[in-house]
Amino acid sequence: MSVITCPSCHTPAPPGAIFCDNCGYDLRTVAPTGQQPLPPTQLAQKSDNGGIICPTCQYTNIAGSAFCENCGGQLSPVQPPPQKPAPPTPPPVAPEDQRTFVPAAPPKGPSETPADLQPVSSASPPAGIESIEGRLVIKDTNVVLMIPPGKKLIVMGREDPVSGIFPDIDLDPHNGHEAGVGRRHAQLVLQEGQVYVEDLDSVNGTAVNKQRLSSKQLHQLNDGDELRLGKMVMTYYAS
Repeated sequence: MSVITCPSCHTPAPPGAIFCDNCGYDLRTVAPTGQQPLPPTQLAQKSDNGGIICPTCQYTNIAGSAFCENCGGQLSPVQPPPQKPAPPTPPPVAPEDQRTFVPAAPPKGPSETPADLQPVSSASPPAGIESIEGRLVIKDTNVVLMIPPGKKLIVMGREDPVSGIFPDIDLDPHNGHEAGVGRRHAQLVLQEGQVYVEDLDSVNGTAVNKQRLSSKQLHQLNDGDELRLGKMVMTYYAS
């Protein structure tokens, strides 16, 4: 298959990548070259959290990766996980004629029910949030990015006045270009009181807790989740 080899650090990248995952070099002017696939005996394996373990350097990559981010080796095909043992067979149930019959107690009348045991009506569940709130903390620099309040849709990317692109959270001042963040990379969406993240067909991908997301599909985002745009890693806090 064709790959792109970074002229700066010689790390392979998949066709269509704009920046090198290892050093951030601009790959848009680099022509793809051929690369031989891994022998059938070198199979990548899945980690406990769903990532892909490189058979060459044992580095754990995010799910869906085709090449190792550490050494550039091809990660497919993936070795299937081992089969789980069958659950134990429950003990046989005794026939009905051997069971011990226990008569049910007669129902108590209204006068026999203590006042403190009367059923209490449950309170109504709290209403869902009306707008996305919280903050994003960049892992490498600990920079805190507050989520603009009062919105149900938050676009994350890099500002480009020439193209008329002004995302709600601009990552360009935080090395977004070097990290491979697109101009309209992903967005936070509020739906039915829950916060979701959606990849906007980005070139370098979006991942939650090292799980790569499919483009244009909502994925629920919870407090403390790791959010990755390209090579930029952030933590989402709901408050």
